[in-house]
Amino acid sequence: MSFFQDFAEKIRNFSAARGCVCDCCGAEVFFYPKERFCKACEKAMTRNDQKTCDKCGRAGISDGVCLTCKSRMPKFDKGFSPFVYRGVAAAQINRVKTTKRRLSYYFAENMAQTFIEHFLLSEEEKDGGRYATNENPLLIIPVPLSKKRRVERGYNQAEDLAKTVCAELCKRGYFAEVDLEILEKLRDNAKQKEQGFAERIQNVQAVYHVRKRARCRERTVLLIDDVMTTGATGSVCAERIKKAGAREVFFLVGAALPERRNNDE
Repeated sequence: MSFFQDFAEKIRNFSAARGCVCDCCGAEVFFYPKERFCKACEKAMTRNDQKTCDKCGRAGISDGVCLTCKSRMPKFDKGFSPFVYRGVAAAQINRVKTTKRRLSYYFAENMAQTFIEHFLLSEEEKDGGRYATNENPLLIIPVPLSKKRRVERGYNQAEDLAKTVCAELCKRGYFAEVDLEILEKLRDNAKQKEQGFAERIQNVQAVYHVRKRARCRERTVLLIDDVMTTGATGSVCAERIKKAGAREVFFLVGAALPERRNNDE
């Protein structure tokens, strides 16, 4: 990271804790950053707090594993997402990588809360101790962009999310660290939204590569991305990380497409 990039990030972090208007519509917010959205915008977001798939964590039609996972079980151990990728939630997380980078703080804070509530606390209850400790910190890895795409955009939204998720976990007393260089994307693939289910899986097979394999050995990894559709990207990345020696890989995203009866829809 260059001096200017580091300075710009410090400014973003400083301003993110001292705003006074809704990050979505610009209405006045009195308890920022505890409340980053106004009441109306917050209410419009579809939270993923009903039935969820036992494997990928997407909003499900029924209990158990969703149809997408049954068709091809993901390689990550479990997935989590605070929001359903529809309506206002979908529109806002799409803005993170197009027009409003600042929104990454809102989604990342909710992602960290979801991971704590739906995984870390339950694991601590079972084992009777802190899950992510100084001796065994979580290794947080963002899904990378290709070098070309990152230069075009100027940043990787998954990196922004990963850094804030890490900061939030550390604030709550968990030990975590981010490594932006472990996983790399070798080339651009066709856009996933233009592909059917089977095509999406094939589309990402030879795209991702683990550079620092030793960093993954015997580690618990938290893989971070903005959106999950079929889960193909998360699955392939998790498979690569596990082959590098990781003990387990969890996939945490800002919003996930809900279960559909036909995976090719």
